Amino acid sequence: MIKKLPIVLMMLGFGVNAQVPLFNSNSTISPYGSVSSPSNEEYYNIIDGDVETKFLDFNYLDGLGFTVNLNGYQTVATGMDFTTANDSAERDPTVFEIFGSNNGTYFTSITVGVISCNDERFYTTSYTFDNTEGYSSYRFIFSEQCNTIEAMIQIAEVQLFGTELGTEVFSKKDNLKLFPNPSSGKFTISQDEAIGQIIISDALGKIVKQLDSDNLSQEIDMEGLESGLYFLKTSNGLTKKLIIK
Repeated sequence: MIKKLPIVLMMLGFGVNAQVPLFNSNSTISPYGSVSSPSNEEYYNIIDGDVETKFLDFNYLDGLGFTVNLNGYQTVATGMDFTTANDSAERDPTVFEIFGSNNGTYFTSITVGVISCNDERFYTTSYTFDNTEGYSSYRFIFSEQCNTIEAMIQIAEVQLFGTELGTEVFSKKDNLKLFPNPSSGKFTISQDEAIGQIIISDALGKIVKQLDSDNLSQEIDMEGLESGLYFLKTSNGLTKKLIIK
């Protein structure tokens, strides 16, 4: 069972500098370092939004590494969610380091953290860290197994949280409205220009609904979706938090 996000993190999401998930289907991921994985347990599984898949690396001595490119969107990362994989708790890492870059070549260390070993599977832990610099690429290295009886490291899912700094966000007036919010799943969004693309993702960054609208307002029906915190983003770069109860 997946542990829910801490309430304190959800409350912070309603501030002016609200944290949003930074990884989605448009992000580009590549392996880093020496990697050896089974064909169905490769690096791209780690940001696919599905905890049932995982990234397993047999070459554990240099850690489990990967790089995520946000395709030009500069962001300030200040939090991470880490989810353990389906089996073998001894394969879990105990140390992580996150790096940032704006050219994909030179990376700066942002934070180093410790992961507590936990036998529970599909367990999500949230971490926050101090960072004020914006980056468009992030590199992760997970190392130091919980137990060395198996020479491998595995992770089900990683999500980074922070604030987008894309120029579109600040050059456009925030006239996007969403109501009612909270809702039972039926709600309306509106703005002063054609809405365009609408992407709704959950707290892990997994896209749960995507559509296009040429209208100034659009009714959306998502009844039946699990209650919780979601993020709605339009093609002009504006993001709103959506609560389904």
